[in-house]
Amino acid sequence: MMPKIPLSDITVVIPAYNAAAFIHDALDSVKRQTVPPSEIIVVDDGSTDSTSILVAQWIRIHGADIASPVRLVNQENQGVATARNLGIARASSTWIALLDADDIWEANHIEQLLAAVGLNSSAVGAYGAGRLTKEGVLNERLYDDFWDNPSKKLGLPMQTSTCYLIDFNVFPRLMRGNFIKPSSLMFYRQSALDIGGFNVTLKSAEDREFLVRLLRKGPLVYSEIPITLYRWHDENLSQTKNAKRNLANGLCALKVIGENQNLDLDSGQKTAWQLEVRRISTEYLYACACAGLNAYVAGLRLIANLFGMRASVFGISTRHIARGILASIRSRSA
Repeated sequence: MMPKIPLSDITVVIPAYNAAAFIHDALDSVKRQTVPPSEIIVVDDGSTDSTSILVAQWIRIHGADIASPVRLVNQENQGVATARNLGIARASSTWIALLDADDIWEANHIEQLLAAVGLNSSAVGAYGAGRLTKEGVLNERLYDDFWDNPSKKLGLPMQTSTCYLIDFNVFPRLMRGNFIKPSSLMFYRQSALDIGGFNVTLKSAEDREFLVRLLRKGPLVYSEIPITLYRWHDENLSQTKNAKRNLANGLCALKVIGENQNLDLDSGQKTAWQLEVRRISTEYLYACACAGLNAYVAGLRLIANLFGMRASVFGISTRHIARGILASIRSRSA
């Protein structure tokens, strides 16, 4: 059973890398909370812009106006997983609420998460609905609606509330994509420490791998009240442009998940994992083929290194080879 939560027993952890354009908005949204956190920790992950300067400026201007102390921690650039882990390690609260530096919280964010997690004594955390905003224009659709409403479809409705209990049975769906955004997530700090925090070897998909391990500790509670604004901007678009790299990182995360014996996956869950490995491998090899034959061969080599030669052979496609040859020819003639 989780301990009873004092209303302010929450540390906000904000990892920030070159977030000068967004960090003030993120901090302002924490300042507006109807239930303030006990502390705010900003971890500057080796930014090369003025992120640290702007955080220090914000603390000077607003530090005396808020009850929550704000700490700025600097580290060499090591990635978001390391930054989050550092914030979690430095925290003094029972609960951790994550906020990416380019996202924004609604004023009732913490209040709603506290109410949600209080509905189930075995819950190790809670997350809420979010909406997208681009250049100040809000899309009213909930983030779950952009997927297939997994939180509502797979969650167990909780009586006398609009919340849903999310347990490890969502594993097959979680393999197909992470529908739980970090900026909407609050979790029990000790549970995060018990499972070893975020995996620092992963360059992306680290949040999905973390959630799989966290859900083995206990369920989450989902509240369909929108509490987070996810900002869509050029940096998000660059992630789409880097599809090949991100798919490769996704395969690395799947390997980590598949090798984790502590997850104790049943046959259905193992099948879901295998299907996702095949699906992502196919998408990855297609992206490699579009970059040329050499990239395609390198992609096959990566899959073989991660999952064995059989998986690599399974991924070979004559269409991909033809596309890779064509891409190579076009590259030479350009």
